[in-house]
Amino acid sequence: MSLPILDQSDLDAVAELLPSLSLGDGERRTVLLECGTRDINAAPGSGKTTLLAAKLLMLSRKWPYERRGVCVISHTNVARDEIQRRLSASADGARLLAYPHFIGTIHAFVNQFLALPLLRSEGLEVDSIDNDIFERRALALARKVPAIRFWMGQDASVEDMVRTLVFDGAELTLACEEGKLPKASSKTYPSLLGIKHELAANGIFRHADMFALAEKLLMDHPYTGTLLSKRFPLVFIDEMQDTSWAQEEMLNRVFDNSVVIQRFGDVNQRILSSDKDAVNLTFPRAECLSISTSKRFGPAIAKAVSSVQLNGTPVIGDQPDTHAPTLILYSENRVSDVIHCFGGLVLDAFSDEELQAGEVRVLCARKQSSANAAPGRHLGDYWPPFGQEMLNATSRADRLWALLADPPGHGSGTYSLAARAGDIRRASLLVLRSAESPFIVDIRDGNQLVRNLERDGHETVSLRRLFRDLALATGLASSLEARGETISKMFAGLVALLPEGMTEEKFRGLSVFAEPEMPVKDTAESRTSVVERDGRSAVIQIGTTASMKGETHLATLVLESYGGRSRRFDLAEALPVIAGANGLPKKMSETLKGQFRNLYVAMSRPTSLLCLAANQNRVASDDIGELVKCGWRVRVLN
Repeated sequence: MSLPILDQSDLDAVAELLPSLSLGDGERRTVLLECGTRDINAAPGSGKTTLLAAKLLMLSRKWPYERRGVCVISHTNVARDEIQRRLSASADGARLLAYPHFIGTIHAFVNQFLALPLLRSEGLEVDSIDNDIFERRALALARKVPAIRFWMGQDASVEDMVRTLVFDGAELTLACEEGKLPKASSKTYPSLLGIKHELAANGIFRHADMFALAEKLLMDHPYTGTLLSKRFPLVFIDEMQDTSWAQEEMLNRVFDNSVVIQRFGDVNQRILSSDKDAVNLTFPRAECLSISTSKRFGPAIAKAVSSVQLNGTPVIGDQPDTHAPTLILYSENRVSDVIHCFGGLVLDAFSDEELQAGEVRVLCARKQSSANAAPGRHLGDYWPPFGQEMLNATSRADRLWALLADPPGHGSGTYSLAARAGDIRRASLLVLRSAESPFIVDIRDGNQLVRNLERDGHETVSLRRLFRDLALATGLASSLEARGETISKMFAGLVALLPEGMTEEKFRGLSVFAEPEMPVKDTAESRTSVVERDGRSAVIQIGTTASMKGETHLATLVLESYGGRSRRFDLAEALPVIAGANGLPKKMSETLKGQFRNLYVAMSRPTSLLCLAANQNRVASDDIGELVKCGWRVRVLN
C-alpha cells in the first residue's frame, strides 16, 4: 500500500493552521517532509511534539483509508494531550482522533490492543491496573501468611519485594520490581506465587503486568503483529528515549517491516537508568535527522543544560537571555524556606501579566528517601505537605471522598478531564457495590460500567448524565454540606441500578459514604505553594522531575536530591561541572548517569529563569566563585 507524500503545498497549509510554527530552518522542514522510516533526535525545547502534531495535520488532509490508521504512541499524557489539542483545532485533524487511528501512551496501546484482549479471551475482567492498589492488597494478603509476616518483620526489603510482585515475560513467571525473590524451592515461594495469582484472578494488576500479558498474547497468537501492522501502516513514537528495551522489542514484534515508523526523542532525556538492557536500545539510529536548536531558552540556560549533557553536541539556545541563572544555598534549618525564597525571586523577576501567562514549577528527582543524610534528600524535606500526601496516596483509589475531591490542576490547563472521568466512574462503582446492586456483580472496572450495562439492555442516560455532572463539578467533597449534596446527586443518577426498596435515606447510610477520618483536601493543595508579597502573589506547582517531563515553564527551581543506590547528591556532583571546574567524570555508574539525565531534563524546562537549590555544606566555595564569574547569581539562606 502507498502512504501520502508530503510536499510544499502541505507545508503552506499547516503554516496557516499553526502560524506560530517555525518553518524557517532546514532541519524542521526536512523532518516535516520526511515520508520514510527515520529517527529524529531533537534538543529540549525544539518543539518536536508540535512538529509531530503539524505533521499529523498535514497527513490528515491526505489520509485515504477508512480502516487503516495512523498510530501515535507517546510516553507522557502531556505530549498526548498537546497532540490531541492541536488536531482538534481543525476538521481534518479531528479525523485522526477517532477510529481507525490511535493516539495515546504506550501503556494505553498495550492495554487496548494486547493485554486486555488476552484477559477477555481467558474470561478474566480487570478491576484495576494500579500499582498503589496492588501494593496494598498484596501486603494485606502477605500478612496473613505467618512465614512471610515474620520474614517482613526481620527484613525491611521483603516488603518491597511483596508489594512489587509482577508477571515477567510470555510465560508469566513470578518476578519483582524491587527486592529479591526467594528461590522457587523455598517454603515461601509458593505463598508469594499464590498471592500474585489470587490478585490476578480478582482483576488486580500492576502496570508492568500488562507488558507480560502482551508478550504472552504475541507468543500464543503470533499473527497479532501482522494484523496490527495492517491496521497501522504508519507509526509515530514520541519521547522514544523513554522506551525500555523490553518495550522496544515488543514494538518490533508488533510492527513489521511493512510499517513506516518515525521515532522522535532526545537521547539525553532518557531517565530509565535502571533498565539493565539499556545497552540494546537503538535510538537514535545512524542517519537520524537532528533538530539542534532550542526555541525555549537563551544561551545562559543552554550552557548550563549542556554542561550536564551526556551525549551529542551541546544544546544551542535560540532565544535571548532574560534572567541570570541562580543558585540558592540553604543551611540545614532553612531547607523548608527554599521554595518561599524562590517565590520571592520570581516576584522580583516577572510582572503579574508574565506570571499569569507562564507556569512556575519546582522539581525534584526523588519523591521520598529513607537516607540517613542531611536535609535536601527528597521533596518531603523541602515541602512537608508533599510528604504527607505520599503517606495518604496508597488508599485513595478505594476511598470515595478522595476520588471525588478536586484533583491536581482542576480548572487549569494541566487538568485532565479523562483522568477525572475515570475517578468518577470508579467512585460510582464503589457506591453501587456498597449498595449491593444486582446489576454490577460481574463488573470490576469503572470503565466497563456503561458498556456492560448497555450490553445487558439497561438504560444508561441518567448514569452518563451523572458522570458528566460530577466530572465538571468542583468541591464535591469539600465540606459536610457539599458531601450531602453529592450523595443526593448520586442517588438520583444511580437509582435505576439500586436494589428494590432502596430509599434515599437508606442510600445515605451506606458505609461507603462514611465521613473521612481527616478532612478531605484538594490534593492540589499539597503540591502548590502560593508566595505573597506587597499585594502580589506567585503560584508555584511542586512535583517530581518525571511528573513534569515535557513541560515548558516560565521559571523552574531544581531541588537537590539523594540518589539512593549511588549514595550521592545530584547537585553536589553536578555543580563543579556546571561551574566549569571539572568536566563530566570519565567513569560514571549507571545510577549517577541517571541522576545527570534527570538534571538535564529538569534544567531544560524554563524559558526565562533557572534556579538550583543545594545544601551549602555540600558545595565548595571555589565552585560558587566560578559560577559567579560565569554570570550566576547566588542567594544564601542561613
